[in-house]
Amino acid sequence: MTGELRIGLIGTGGMGGRHARNIHTKVGGARLTAVMDIDTDRAQKIAAPSGAAVFADGEALITSEEVDAVIIASPDPTHASLAVICLEQRKPALVEKPLATQLDDAAAIVEHEASLGQRLLQVGLMRHYDPQHVAVKDALDAGAVGRPLMFRGWHRNPPEATRPTSAEILINSAVHDIYSARWLLGQEVAEIYVQGTTIDPKRTDQLDLQLVSMAMNGGALAIIEVNKDSGFGYEVGVEVTGSKGIVSTPPHHSPIIRYDGEMRQKVEPDWLQRFAIAYIREVQAWTTAVAARRAKGPSAWDGYLTLAAALAGAESIERGAPVEVEIPDQPGLYT
Repeated sequence: MTGELRIGLIGTGGMGGRHARNIHTKVGGARLTAVMDIDTDRAQKIAAPSGAAVFADGEALITSEEVDAVIIASPDPTHASLAVICLEQRKPALVEKPLATQLDDAAAIVEHEASLGQRLLQVGLMRHYDPQHVAVKDALDAGAVGRPLMFRGWHRNPPEATRPTSAEILINSAVHDIYSARWLLGQEVAEIYVQGTTIDPKRTDQLDLQLVSMAMNGGALAIIEVNKDSGFGYEVGVEVTGSKGIVSTPPHHSPIIRYDGEMRQKVEPDWLQRFAIAYIREVQAWTTAVAARRAKGPSAWDGYLTLAAALAGAESIERGAPVEVEIPDQPGLYT
């Protein structure tokens, strides 16, 4: 592929808008040429800086001759159908997580892509590109703390205007943490058990604070705290206990200020600020890989397995007991 990679963007909310700005101002070798959103006014504002065309239909954008590759940042339930169209058109796509909201749809995507014999999809599990997480992964790969035995992760969020359900917390938020555990430990989720409690007393039927316990297929353990109403900001981190020591991410990016009898450190307000560098590196890595026709990064297979664990977690809440996660044979395309 020669010249700049022409990117089409579907969805211009917080994540889509961030991708658009990064492509226009931070990412080399690519430019935004097409934008689609049901909110046409917002789509036009996002498209204006790069002069991108505005589309009223996602399929029309994907099939456009002015689009070489697609970013899917639309609402979760639309991801699977749009990803299938990209596969049918043989157009690479960066699909924001989750890959799908139903496991059968994710399985069909994996089967379809495997039948093509070419990786065209990357899933937006951006912690793979976060400098803090990458430093932990590098330390583990170097054997700095010996054999990894236990993963601990925390994912604390400010409250949202529209509160998610217990299942949505797992499918939309905890998939990041599940991926981190799989990636850092190098093992798959064999069993998951989710317990929780309600922070908002008006939401007695939904679990805003969840404790996710996972047994991995290589013998390691993983524990994740997911809090959708932290009351103080946004905070994500990991700690891995090994046979010889512990490696963890630092608390925050901000400086510690000691003043007037207090010690303070600011917390990021949201994920867009916390992972600002990761989003840039993610899109740059994706566009570079697409241009070289060498897919890298989290795959559709990763998207399938993280969703399988998240959905099993939702079932665990309903049953009040651990649930086994079925791990099918890995297609050769993803080895």
